[in-house]
Amino acid sequence: MRSQYTTSLSAVDDRFEYSRRGIFRCRNPYETPYVIMTIIIIVLCLSIIYAVSIHASANLASVLITLIFDILKIVSPIASVLILVGMIRVILSGDQYNFVADEQKMLIVCPKRDVRADIYYSDVLNVEYTEKKRFSKLIGYDVNIYCKGGIHTFRFLFTYRADKKKKDLTPFIIIEERAGLLERPEFIAGKRIDNACINEER
Repeated sequence: MRSQYTTSLSAVDDRFEYSRRGIFRCRNPYETPYVIMTIIIIVLCLSIIYAVSIHASANLASVLITLIFDILKIVSPIASVLILVGMIRVILSGDQYNFVADEQKMLIVCPKRDVRADIYYSDVLNVEYTEKKRFSKLIGYDVNIYCKGGIHTFRFLFTYRADKKKKDLTPFIIIEERAGLLERPEFIAGKRIDNACINEER
């Protein structure tokens, strides 16, 4: 079973204290407008190529220029599809987050999104998972970590090559384990804690 995040652990660290570190990915909050902009740019490029090609032919441009644009008219649709698929895949693959977990807390950072979350296990009240789907296919979870001081929200994203998509394969299982939530049946159903603050950190 392949985990959905990468971790590393040295024998020395494990001998003296709990230590885990690794990376995972979260959905880009601007993925929809980025995809739309990408499609618009590709369409504009194709339109320009066809317009220039027609203009060159109508104004009896040199044989070489006409030939170049004739080739572009044939190649550009195929190239555009490949570029479009590649760029959309990159956009939908999300942003990389790094985490370091020790005896007391898990530190989660994403410099690209200016995110830094120090999650102390002793402050954790509950961890909730909400499934997120795209075209009826599970792509990840919106994870809410309820702490005494507020809520940390992460849009966890499974990798494209993930062969298993289960919430216990996310790095947040470490928080649940260290906070002792898995030993308390009332939290397994994902019940919300009423006295949790509603301040959200992304």
